[in-house]
Amino acid sequence: MQNRERRFTGRKRAMVVLSLCLVGGAAFTTYYTMDRAEKAKEEQEQFTDLNAEFGQEAKADSQVEGGRKVVEETEAKKASTPEAKADLPLANEKDVDPAYLLEGKEIDLLADRETEPAVDVSSANIQPTVAYDDTTPLTWPVAGSVILDYSMDSTVYFPTLDQYKCNPALIIGAEPGGQVVASARGIVESIDVNEETGTTLTLDLGNDYELVYGQLKEVAASVGEVVDQGQILGYVSEPTKYYCEEGSNLYFEMKQAGEPVDPFLYMESE
Repeated sequence: MQNRERRFTGRKRAMVVLSLCLVGGAAFTTYYTMDRAEKAKEEQEQFTDLNAEFGQEAKADSQVEGGRKVVEETEAKKASTPEAKADLPLANEKDVDPAYLLEGKEIDLLADRETEPAVDVSSANIQPTVAYDDTTPLTWPVAGSVILDYSMDSTVYFPTLDQYKCNPALIIGAEPGGQVVASARGIVESIDVNEETGTTLTLDLGNDYELVYGQLKEVAASVGEVVDQGQILGYVSEPTKYYCEEGSNLYFEMKQAGEPVDPFLYMESE
């Protein structure tokens, strides 16, 4: 009998202990679950707060970027106006981008280049060349007859001056207004006026040869011009006071290296 009571009491105690264990386990499980839920809620709230903060910062950055873009677009529109273009900085100012200064200027530069004046050949010291070949005969410069021959070895009589003197040229009698032509190809070196031979043209033939035409009027060539053989240089003028008795004529002189030579020796034979 006593043994049964002991076993019953042991079982009862075991049941009580088991019940207490079950109750404790359940309580611990409930507490653990509630604690996890609370922590999860706090983490969710922190995450929500962070999202809100990040969202506000992103919104603020977007507004700043949008404002900057609006300002840049406004400045670009202002820079494209004629008033703004008139205020472009000079090329010698500091911190100026040369590409910015040249932007849109290519057409103007080409236009300026097309309108540049032609280069003057004489100013650039570029001279045409001629080279007289003394084997090529000279043509007669005017229609007429020789009234005073070339003479540097002896003197000839000059009626107007009433004296004998050397003559470095051919004095060819011709009617006033008669055409005077280039006896060879050459460059007009000078056109002068002197008391004895009047309007006088010097033609450079090259190779140290020159032709001098005096007693001219209405000169048809200009200094520096290249004239061809047979081209009109001018016309016979009335004689100067040194040739009143001889009458109207062409003073025709030839020089080699600055010294007079007999033109007749270089003339073409008839």
